Amino acid sequence: MASTTTTRVMTPSRAQGSAKRRGVASRRHVPPLAFLVVLLVAWEYVPRALGIPSFIFPPLGEVLQALTDPGATRSFLYHTQVTLTEAFSGLAIGTVLGLVLGVVLVEVDILNRMIYPYIVAIQSIPKVAIAPLFVIWFGFGLTSKVVVVALLAFFPVLLGTMSGIRSVSAEHIALFKVHRATRGQIRRKLLLPSALPSIFTGFEMAVVFSTLGAIVGEFVGAQAGLGVLILQAQYRMNTGAVFACLLILCAVGITLNVIVRIVRRRILYWVPGEKSLKV
Repeated sequence: MASTTTTRVMTPSRAQGSAKRRGVASRRHVPPLAFLVVLLVAWEYVPRALGIPSFIFPPLGEVLQALTDPGATRSFLYHTQVTLTEAFSGLAIGTVLGLVLGVVLVEVDILNRMIYPYIVAIQSIPKVAIAPLFVIWFGFGLTSKVVVVALLAFFPVLLGTMSGIRSVSAEHIALFKVHRATRGQIRRKLLLPSALPSIFTGFEMAVVFSTLGAIVGEFVGAQAGLGVLILQAQYRMNTGAVFACLLILCAVGITLNVIVRIVRRRILYWVPGEKSLKV
């Protein structure tokens, strides 16, 4: 009976707390949504009021018309799929290489001193400058774009991995050694879990760079993709189609960022402060 009474008393309190949290979350999203509405209204009416030609800055209505035209929609979907394939393939390769090499460079100091300066040197080269080389070496197909994306995604993940592993205190490592943990156990159960927040930070940057790298590769030379559509629209002075491609890229970027942040919160639930990250 006592247990039943307690449950009846606490249930309304929990419901009120849940409703309060939902209310706070709703209020948190009001300012960005209100700003978005103001921005879209201004985009539609300000160019018309100022008499700006459509080929310079089209109103929102013309951009949406270019985006939702039946024939154009199929083209946008196809080219978006091509760009995402390039971005995801390069992101996967760059992330795996960054993780593996980050662990190796931290654990093998001589390799770190030998290789890391050259990695920094390669990363310092603008990818627009070396993308034509990849087109020459790998052709106009998928491979050259994947290489560009992988190169852009690799460095943030590498830095995040190295920074995260190096942040583990020597006392924690010594404690594992006292309990006779093997090198593999220390790596799996201490170093990599402790480095996950930094790795995710680098991965978030890599996700942003992945679409950027795909577009850069398509600008240099490609047969399909949003970068190709942008160039074609530019040649035809179809600014509405250019803005439509940019809207698609913005939507893709926001969606990927939200997904990564949700996954981060799910995986790093044990890290203080991760639950408070706003998505």
